[in-house]
Amino acid sequence: MAFEGDSRRSWRSLGSEPRGQSHGRGLGQSGFVLPLALLAGLVLSASSLCLLSLSLVSHQAQAADHRRRQADDGLRDLGQLLAQNLIGHRPEDLNPASLGPDLLALALPPGWQLGRLQWQPSEPSDLGLVTLQVTLNGRGGEQRQGLVHFDRSLPDGLIRALHQVGT
Repeated sequence: MAFEGDSRRSWRSLGSEPRGQSHGRGLGQSGFVLPLALLAGLVLSASSLCLLSLSLVSHQAQAADHRRRQADDGLRDLGQLLAQNLIGHRPEDLNPASLGPDLLALALPPGWQLGRLQWQPSEPSDLGLVTLQVTLNGRGGEQRQGLVHFDRSLPDGLIRALHQVGT
């Protein structure tokens, strides 16, 4: 029996124990895996949500920029349409009702409608220039405005040419 006791000491001195005689070392070390896995899962989920939200914000910004560009194009097209109807006429001859829905559909991008046409007073320094403020209404209350500048002849006040500036 003394021989058995010596063998136990030798197993302990080597840093390992005979089978079936663990003192709880393995149980304490195996308990950290599940919380670590949960933490890693939470970190990955949070990072994927951040990337998703960044992607959505980027997409919304691109969509808003696209709608702005569409409206600006519509303002230019509408300016050209107005010029075709106004060249050779006086500014007060403009009748928005004469711009039929079919004609406006050609000039305006989808989702935009003609909101308002309003003549601005001429600058005293340049009576040969008249300005028309054009307002387009989009979905959700969105608005774009542009100024359409026309040259007019001074003796008779007839519009001669189009010069457009977006605002």
